[in-house]
Amino acid sequence: MTVTTAADPARSVTRPSVAGLGVPAAAAVAATAVFLLVHDALIDDSYITMGYARNVGLHLHWGLIPDQVANSATSPLNVLLLAVVTAVVRDGVIAVGVLFVASVVVATRWLQTLAVELELSRWLPVLAVGLLLVNPLLLSTVGLEPYLCSALLIGLLRYGAAARPAVFGVVAGLTVLARPDLGVVVAVASLVLPEVRRRLHVAIATALAVVLPWCVFSWIALGSVMPDTVVIKSGEATWSGFGFSNGPLLYLNSVPPAAVMSFLPVVVGLLVLLGLLAVRVTRRWAPWQQAIVAIGLGAVAHYAAYSALHTPPYHWYYAPMIIGGTLCAALAVARLRGGFALAAAGIAAGLAIGAIVVDLGNGLPWQRAVVQTNWASATQYQELGTELAVAARGRTVESPGEIGTIAYYCQCAVVDKFSDRGRMIGALGETEARSGRIGGFLLRLDHRNLDRSVQPRPAGARLVYEPHQAPAGPLQWPVTHWADGPGRIVLESIPAR
Repeated sequence: MTVTTAADPARSVTRPSVAGLGVPAAAAVAATAVFLLVHDALIDDSYITMGYARNVGLHLHWGLIPDQVANSATSPLNVLLLAVVTAVVRDGVIAVGVLFVASVVVATRWLQTLAVELELSRWLPVLAVGLLLVNPLLLSTVGLEPYLCSALLIGLLRYGAAARPAVFGVVAGLTVLARPDLGVVVAVASLVLPEVRRRLHVAIATALAVVLPWCVFSWIALGSVMPDTVVIKSGEATWSGFGFSNGPLLYLNSVPPAAVMSFLPVVVGLLVLLGLLAVRVTRRWAPWQQAIVAIGLGAVAHYAAYSALHTPPYHWYYAPMIIGGTLCAALAVARLRGGFALAAAGIAAGLAIGAIVVDLGNGLPWQRAVVQTNWASATQYQELGTELAVAARGRTVESPGEIGTIAYYCQCAVVDKFSDRGRMIGALGETEARSGRIGGFLLRLDHRNLDRSVQPRPAGARLVYEPHQAPAGPLQWPVTHWADGPGRIVLESIPAR
C-alpha cells in the first residue's frame, strides 16, 4: 500500500504507491454512487449552507439571501469550500457532490497513512470509510459539514500519531472552522496524544494562525465571531420532551431501523473506549490505543457539552458522536489478528449490510432523507420556491419556519432569523438576558460590532404552514411534515401599516 523510506531511523515517511492509490479511487467511486442516491433529498439546512455558498462564490456576498448580510452559517469552512466549487461548476447540488467525494477521498488517504503509523491492518480505511459512508444518519446530513469534519478528525489522529504538532495544529484550526463546537474534540485529542501534548504550544500557535483571520473578519465585518445559530438554536425548547441528551430516543421512536443502524457503531465504539480506560489502570496505552481514546473521549466530551447546553436534538448534532464511535470501533478491529480479526470483520460487515438495507429501502434515489425533521421534502420545497419567485411579485416574504430550500430556489427576499439580522437581534437580547452574568458578558463582547439599531425587514407577505390541510386554491402548496403528515403552505398577503 505504501513505500517507506527511513532517512532517520527514529522516523519513517510514507508516500503512496500505485497499489495504494487504488483504495482512494475505489472510495471516490463509492462516494459518487452514494451521492447519486441521496442528492435529491438534501435537508433544508443543507440548502441554507448552499445558499451562502452560491452568494459567496458568485457574488462575494455573505448572506442567505442575495441582498442582505447575515451570519447564520455554522460552518464557514464548508461554505467557503462549497463557494469555490460553486464558482466553477455554477450549480450548488453538484458542488455539494464534489466536496462530498473529495472529503471521502481525503479521509481514505489519511486512514491509509494512519494504519501505517500505528501498525494496523491495511483494511482500516475500507472498514472506517465503509461504515461512515453507509450510516443512515450521516447520509441524511449530506450538504452540511459532517463528512468534511470526519476527514478532518481523521487528520487530527493521522498527524498526532506522526508526531507532527504543527500540521496537527493546522488541521485543528480547520476543524474548528468546519464546526466551532468541535473545538471540544480538538482540545481532548490535544491532551490525550502525547506527541502533541509535549509540543502543545506549537499546535496552538498554528491552529490560531488558521482560525484567527476568520475570527477577526467575522467579528468586524459580520458583527460576531460565533454564528447567529448559537443565538437562534439556544432559544429553542425541547421537542415534546426530547432534548439533545435523550434525542436518540426520538429517532428510535420515529425511524427505528435507521436509528438502530446509525447508533450501533457508537455502542461498539463506547465499549472499546471503556475497555481501554480500564486497561489504563494497569499499563500505559500503545499509540493505537491513544488514538482510540483521543477520538472516543473527544466524542463523549462533545456529547456531554451539548447535553449540558440543552440544545434541541437536530440529527446532525450527533454526527461527532457517530464519527468518533465508528473510528473507535474501526481502529480496534484493525488491530486484531487471526480468528478474532475475522470475527470482528464479520460483525462490521453485518453492520454495514444492515445500514445498506435501510439506505436502499428508503428509495432509489432518495426523495427524502431517511433521518430528518423537515416539514416538506426537498422536491416540495423546490417547487414552492420556484413558483414563489413569481408569486412574491418583488415583496419580502416571511418564511413558514423553514427557509433554506425555499430561499435557494426562489432567490428572492425570504426572511426569518436566519436571513434577516434585524429579526435575530431581538432573539439576541433575550438570549443575553437568560445567559447569566458571564454568558451575557461574553455574548455582548462577541456582538460588540453588531449594529443593534437594524430593524426587522418589513414583509409584504408570509408563508403559513397549516397541518392536515390539502391545497384548496392558488398560492397553496402541498407538503408532508415529518411528524404531522400531509399539510399545506399558504402564501398570505400582509396588509400595509
